[in-house]
Amino acid sequence: MEKDIHCPLCGSIESKFERAIVDHMVSKEKFSLRSCLDCRLLRTDPRPSEEEIGGYYDSPSYLSHTEQGVGVFSKIYNVLRAYNSMSKVRILENAVQKKPNISKLLDVGCGIGVFLEHGKYRKWDVFGVELNEKARKTAEKRLKTSIFQKLEDVKSELNFDAISLWHVLEHLPQPNEVLEKLHSLAAPGAALILGLPNRESHDAGYYKEFWAAYDVPIHFWHFTKKDIKGIAKKTGWIVEAIKPMRLDAFYVSLLSELYKTGRKRWVHAFLRGLYSNLKGGQQNTSSLIYILRKRG
Repeated sequence: MEKDIHCPLCGSIESKFERAIVDHMVSKEKFSLRSCLDCRLLRTDPRPSEEEIGGYYDSPSYLSHTEQGVGVFSKIYNVLRAYNSMSKVRILENAVQKKPNISKLLDVGCGIGVFLEHGKYRKWDVFGVELNEKARKTAEKRLKTSIFQKLEDVKSELNFDAISLWHVLEHLPQPNEVLEKLHSLAAPGAALILGLPNRESHDAGYYKEFWAAYDVPIHFWHFTKKDIKGIAKKTGWIVEAIKPMRLDAFYVSLLSELYKTGRKRWVHAFLRGLYSNLKGGQQNTSSLIYILRKRG
């Protein structure tokens, strides 16, 4: 395990214990959430090393890397994933002045390629990065193109018009370094789209330590809007807009009900997700979409 982690926002290693969270998905171990004493960024500390982290993803319930899961829950997830991907492409196209047939899209942490498939259908020239070998091979078969294994493999001369990270940045040990790298890969005026859990949402406050989107230990960071604006400014980006991801509230609430009560209480989860969306308005839902623009 890695301890005394440097804050990517301010560089400090000084932190304060906030609460303990159980890894309900895989190990049932407890992990600490600690806030930076200087800037308040919340982190999982200690966290698994590069050698250890793979085992914490090893669960049939980790659906983003699977094409066909088992049971009603996974089937609903697959339907919502397809719908969500179409919505994400529309958001992307509103953020980018798309050039017909030649606009380049890079999706970092592309999973099995569902989002990129919808982008390809909309005539984007699509590229992906995916570390998980099984998911990467599924994406390559789906898209009929090669997927990069690591961000370091992506050629800088590609000059992407849009780059997306859907629920990825919170998994990365050095998010600031990744955003700096993406800045070097982006064309002038390019858009960077981040989808992230929002620990300031109503459902996060309601479920507290059972809130599924803490997802320790594979979520290293637990961002607020202030955190994202700060890290964007530090790495050459500016936050232009923040939009809600409303479907996430229902999925997160259902998992949170399971963690809290031991049961998938569908009605309770639906009502809690609905209430969270109503309370959250446009910029405080369970997950948020940040639209960033390249500066310089």
